[in-house]
Amino acid sequence: MSSEKTQLFKQASQYRNWRFTPESLAQQRTANNKKGIERVLQGLSEEAQVDDDSGTSETRMNEATNNLLTPSEELDLIDYYLQMVHVYTLTYKRNGLLKADAVNNVKATAINFIKRFYIHNVVFDYPPKSIMLTCFYLATKVENAFVKIDDFTRPLQAAETKRGGKPQTKNEDILDLEFVVIQSLQFELAVHHPYRPAYGFYLDMQAYIEDKGLLKEVYEKTQSYIDQSLYTDLVFFYQSSQIALGAFKLAAKDKDLDIDPYLTQCFEARLLESLYAILDDIQEIISSRSPTAVEKARDIDRKLILCRNPEKNPNSKLYKKKAADQGEVPYQSDSE
Repeated sequence: MSSEKTQLFKQASQYRNWRFTPESLAQQRTANNKKGIERVLQGLSEEAQVDDDSGTSETRMNEATNNLLTPSEELDLIDYYLQMVHVYTLTYKRNGLLKADAVNNVKATAINFIKRFYIHNVVFDYPPKSIMLTCFYLATKVENAFVKIDDFTRPLQAAETKRGGKPQTKNEDILDLEFVVIQSLQFELAVHHPYRPAYGFYLDMQAYIEDKGLLKEVYEKTQSYIDQSLYTDLVFFYQSSQIALGAFKLAAKDKDLDIDPYLTQCFEARLLESLYAILDDIQEIISSRSPTAVEKARDIDRKLILCRNPEKNPNSKLYKKKAADQGEVPYQSDSE
């Protein structure tokens, strides 16, 4: 990327407020987890004061203490729901609610919103299922693929009914969290994805690579690697164009196409040396990604049920009491 384009990217909110090193990101998540645990224990202590059954309160405290999630478990559970974004994009596309040309952008934006949300929040306070759906719904608005809320929840309710249960997901489950999500995103909704720069590289390479059919195959494979990159933390470390080029390098290697001559034509030797180090890291992170299996996610989800922060749980006694004290109608949810 030229220095001029780099300076432009540095003016974007994605660079200013959502850029980390692997070390600083890990520290942030560890600190969030620690504070989240403190809120859970404090909330359970407060709930014990409003619970008439002291034995139940003690049991709840013991269950929570023995099942508190680690930062790694939080990430694994979030990763599972990131994968579910892809499943839902296909569902909405099949139902005609998402056009084919909007699928990638909506999916990438929704995933990015979820990842950004959990930079400042923890699953103890906000379980990822509801946050995932809210981020998905918000992404349809941001990417000009808006779906009415009734239409948005209808496929979810149909799926719940098909599994033999009653429809649980309500419009309010999504709408009531929308401002919480936007606030956590710092009202910064613009997201730069690798898909567009990847297409730009594809067009540019056509002037340097003779085998256009092979290049097209490489580009199509690149899309798959970009899909995988969305689930990693690369978006917090590198520019979208660098991620796109790293995915292109992986795809070219798979298809036995050498794109280094193209890179040497486009970048100065001094820049190319540092770029290769970045591309190597991007390729390694994409290649080493291991998605969370559904069985593992279920196990973590069961633990989360026991260690949720009651102050943020609409079904808890503490939440209902505080809502009543403030003269609010408690929000009832069946979706968890």
